[in-house]
Amino acid sequence: MNKLILSYLLFLSSYSYCQSWIVVDILQQNKKEIIYKVDDGETVKRKKDKNPSIVSLINKYQDEGFELKSITQGVELDLNGNIPMAPNGMNRNFITNLTLQNNNRVMLWFRKPND
Repeated sequence: MNKLILSYLLFLSSYSYCQSWIVVDILQQNKKEIIYKVDDGETVKRKKDKNPSIVSLINKYQDEGFELKSITQGVELDLNGNIPMAPNGMNRNFITNLTLQNNNRVMLWFRKPND
């Protein structure tokens, strides 16, 4: 009986400290709109907002009860093109048609504690 009561209390205490996390990954921002992905741990949804402000995006999630815990920035390197299999004739350098795109990504980390 004591083990049952103890396990029940442990279950309740662990449930009371559960938190919901949401990661908002901002993909693109221009004068007209902001495009972002929302990862809630179960699904990843791509969304667009006509208001291109990151501050209004933060306020939107704070109004839903989430608190902003961290803002991180990552660099996404995208390398497109072809790498030749063999050097070109007498020219031994590897000048190709590779394009490098450097995208800075901002990620917003929100937490919502369960009541």
